[in-house]
Amino acid sequence: MPRSVWVLLWMPFGVLGGFSGAPATGQETADAVIPERWTPPSDHCGTIDFALGPRADAWLRHDALGDPSFDSFERRPGNPIVRGAPPFAWPVNGFLFKDPKSGYWYAYVGHYLTGYDMGPGRPAGHSRAHRSKDRGKTWEDLGPIFDDPTFRFQGDAQTANIAPDAMVVFHDDRYHLVYDWASDNSRWAETMDPPPGFDNGIAYAWSERPEGPFHRAAEPILRTSDMARRFDQGKKYRRVYGPSLVRREKDWLVLGLADSGDHFAWGLMAMTAADPAGAWSDPKMVLSDEDDRFFSHTAEPYPIMVHDGYVYAPHASVGLNRNFQAIHRARLEDAHRPEAWRLFQHGTAWHSEPVPHEAMGIWGQSFSGFVDREGLFQVLFPSRERDTNFGTINLAARPWARPLRERGFVLSGHAGASLTLLRYAWSQFHLKADLTLRGGKVRILWNHHAPLGPDRHAADATIHPLSLTHHQGLELSADAWRLVSVDAAGKVSVAAEGPLDSAGATARSIEIERREDGQSTVVIDEKPVWTGSLPKGAGPLGLLVDPFTHVEVARFEINGQFEPAVLPWLYIEALTGAGVRMADWDMVDSPLYRFGVGAVRKTPGGRVKWNFRGRGFRLWSPKGPAFGPCELLLDGRKLADLDLYAEQEQPSQIVFALEDAGDGYHAVVLRSTASRLPVDSLDVLN
Repeated sequence: MPRSVWVLLWMPFGVLGGFSGAPATGQETADAVIPERWTPPSDHCGTIDFALGPRADAWLRHDALGDPSFDSFERRPGNPIVRGAPPFAWPVNGFLFKDPKSGYWYAYVGHYLTGYDMGPGRPAGHSRAHRSKDRGKTWEDLGPIFDDPTFRFQGDAQTANIAPDAMVVFHDDRYHLVYDWASDNSRWAETMDPPPGFDNGIAYAWSERPEGPFHRAAEPILRTSDMARRFDQGKKYRRVYGPSLVRREKDWLVLGLADSGDHFAWGLMAMTAADPAGAWSDPKMVLSDEDDRFFSHTAEPYPIMVHDGYVYAPHASVGLNRNFQAIHRARLEDAHRPEAWRLFQHGTAWHSEPVPHEAMGIWGQSFSGFVDREGLFQVLFPSRERDTNFGTINLAARPWARPLRERGFVLSGHAGASLTLLRYAWSQFHLKADLTLRGGKVRILWNHHAPLGPDRHAADATIHPLSLTHHQGLELSADAWRLVSVDAAGKVSVAAEGPLDSAGATARSIEIERREDGQSTVVIDEKPVWTGSLPKGAGPLGLLVDPFTHVEVARFEINGQFEPAVLPWLYIEALTGAGVRMADWDMVDSPLYRFGVGAVRKTPGGRVKWNFRGRGFRLWSPKGPAFGPCELLLDGRKLADLDLYAEQEQPSQIVFALEDAGDGYHAVVLRSTASRLPVDSLDVLN
């Protein structure tokens, strides 16, 4: 495969790291020198601008809560290059390919019915080739990549024209393609467990031209109906789709998505073959939440990218907000082995622009692309319009050598709100912030003491209601401001409010000074608007943006003494992190739990997992006669045997603490085999 076909950005600062949690030090790889993470001053004092690129590591980012992104991508003119139209209103997946022979660009776009609909009598979702002869300025639709409407796989009675996702590799003067498919009679509700006569999976095809038509192999690479027999995780991960093809020194590698249905977890599995037409090895899971190490859970890893001896798996969040990306990678020749994969990047890889064709965030998959002759990283990315619900395919670029902005980040809300916090706490501070607001409201918040986590273990998860409690904040809209306090029950008290000068302006300058006794002053656009007293206390500062709201922050400068924050994470984060089946658990509302909510497995056994960035943790749990022994692991290593049994119910308490595991990306796993497992919360020490 030509080196220029597949590439991926490397990201500096603390957004990078491995499963071990050790800081990236510049010694991690030979192909990218990664600077050390930013560390705060030893005296935890002074003036620090957290809108500078080197401070990106200081912000919390999460697949359901949100991602303040410092990425330097800029949009190319002419977006969208593809826009949905009935009946195929959802072109929401795509792969960008530069033909090494002609130099032309090709976009292989999945044209779906709305809602990924399929079934008898409905038009078949399919992949279409789009070509640009002028480096992405103009595009022509070349039609479907397959021209064989009567095709059926060997032994099948049904045709297989539903084939939306495809990617291409050029090797030995041929264009090799992998794609996902479903029989024409397939219904979406049955794709996870197809009944006899209905099937789906991944397959191979080839062509002598990048636009096709492609010739399909008579047998698929893998059928979903065969997952349980051939796949080591086939009972949980039951559907295969979204394949990527990689040429290696002596063989071929397919990396495919595995879907778990009602577990709401996604994994990446690998298969190898001497020839892309087969025969293929049985699939093995290489990335999933079954691993006891850190893993970005509710995100789909597609499409795969290859650059300079490494395979990269970008993961696009399936949260309601769709603005978070994580990337794992492995050495190319070792990518079929689970132990070869490492976390490469966690967030701050992508931002959305406040335009109609990006209203729903990055929607459907992550970006894909290549580096051009000028050193620009050219990418294709999908999104959706809000008003029409039409999918869009768009282009962006950034200098390959400058992945982050020197200054400024974007926090956007799409179908859901976004929340981010700094990983430090202030009892007094002087904040100067410059921001541009488009859409609804943004709240600059401080003294945040609420537990964090998603509101559900499911696709389209958003911020848990408890995460929006217990803080103070200055709220801004286009024409007004208000100063609020939110108590632990979520009750909002307005201390002051008023109109803004230059109503409708988007750019605002904010200055907030807060003393340790709670006495505070607020200045907006150099005009003092309020002085008074608010509840005192120490906690993180952060930002909260409304749905369909876009905030670009050019300055977030804080002066004051600060300490590492303690961030509590709810039980639902642990259920999500392990990809559990929610029907196996009872949700509990009880004062025995630290925040009044928790979960208990209905039958003996169970496993949960908190993935986090930090240096240590404190595990909270109730005890009682229904509970018993369990194991505690950190990053796949056993830490302790715990016993949660008590003759009478006991309220939640700290049952284990580890103050310093090394600042990095960690995973805490709690599992039981002999008794019911309660799940409460985890304090992350920063």
